[in-house]
Amino acid sequence: MYAGADTPYSSDMVRTMVKTVVITGGTKGIGRGLAESFVARGHNVVVCSRGQVDVDGAVDALNAMGPGHAGGVTCDVSSKADLQALWNHAVETFHGVDIWINNAGTATTRFAIHELSADQTRTLVESNVLGTTYASQIAINGFRNQSQGALYNMLGGSFEGRFLVPDMGVYSATKSAVYTLTRYLIKENKDQNIIIGMINPGTLITENWLNQQKALSAGEWAKYKPIMNIICDHVDEVTPILADRILANTQTGTRIKWMNNWKMTGRFFDAYVLRRKRNVFSRYGL
Repeated sequence: MYAGADTPYSSDMVRTMVKTVVITGGTKGIGRGLAESFVARGHNVVVCSRGQVDVDGAVDALNAMGPGHAGGVTCDVSSKADLQALWNHAVETFHGVDIWINNAGTATTRFAIHELSADQTRTLVESNVLGTTYASQIAINGFRNQSQGALYNMLGGSFEGRFLVPDMGVYSATKSAVYTLTRYLIKENKDQNIIIGMINPGTLITENWLNQQKALSAGEWAKYKPIMNIICDHVDEVTPILADRILANTQTGTRIKWMNNWKMTGRFFDAYVLRRKRNVFSRYGL
């Protein structure tokens, strides 16, 4: 049974069966992969981007693939007013929000902290920290008003500081802030009917990530490619699994991870002991 954009939900059972999922930055990369996965499972998805062309293209493609339905609006996540408009659009279109995923953000993989320009630094902080904070405020207030919901924030980089990924210091610092923010949200909403969680997708090959690698010299890429072949994965292979875990989760405080320590250890064992080589970049001509 489906409750579409023009059909109000008639019962709590329908609301349980068909979820409405808001994904910030859901027109490209990991967000787009998650959007496609939810739509493929029959759920409603609302995406956003700063560009109208990107929003229209994603919404048209998602609705064409079905069986779920999609909507979207332009949104700058550093604007709280834009994020409130995103929430309002989802409620007006699909009569509520069940899951909100803070995916929108910016990453850099090529600069030491002292090399990062002021503009790049500001963009990282505004999109990753300010954007996630504003969006979390919007989602929590909305969920409290409707007495239910699930919020997931996207992790990345060396957010725990255990293993420092080279040239990702400022990005990792912003994700450390997101990690701490989310832990506070879990504590502050433990007595509400709200699930707060984190998503740790691992290193996925997105358009933005590829563009940064293509900017490397031939020598730099030859140096990085072996390790990247070990740790990287394709968006379309990982996001369906993440979506299933999000839909199945009923516990607040859950961190949904793709790459765990055992899996990573197995990858390195295969590469350096068994000499089994992966070539995940062949489909991209790299």
